[in-house]
Amino acid sequence: MSRRTLIFIAILALVVSIAIGRYALPPTPASGIHAGTTGAQDDAAKAASRAMTFTQPKAPAQ
Repeated sequence: MSRRTLIFIAILALVVSIAIGRYALPPTPASGIHAGTTGAQDDAAKAASRAMTFTQPKAPAQ
């Protein structure tokens, strides 16, 4: 094969792989801080975090 053919095949393979990744594969869920949690678990975690904000022990008065 000539050099021109090899370059053409490489570019074609790149374009095909990008097209497959973009259109054929399903999108992955967005990852965040709570990856793997459902909406209900995420809401419960947020509520617990808010509750802990208001229940922190106070420093003793001097």
